Amino acid sequence: MRRFVFKLDNGTVLNIKPPTLRMYYKELRCASTDPQLFNAVADICGRNDEGIAVNEEYVIDNFTVDDLRRFVKELTSWIEGERASDPN
Repeated sequence: MRRFVFKLDNGTVLNIKPPTLRMYYKELRCASTDPQLFNAVADICGRNDEGIAVNEEYVIDNFTVDDLRRFVKELTSWIEGERASDPN
């Protein structure tokens, strides 16, 4: 199955299952405050194969500002690439 692979600056690698539409569009894309953004990232990252429990505090404590920016950018690019490669 497809996975979005994301590596944090601290070296942690997360193999993340594709987010649900609600997670992506209603949480991440519509986040208008920092807590909403942190919660959306935590929900998406919590679906990892490594079994790492990711919550809002984990994101705040382990993600750098660069990680957060890269996560949103790379996840969006990955989703667009997956959609383009699947003709259905």
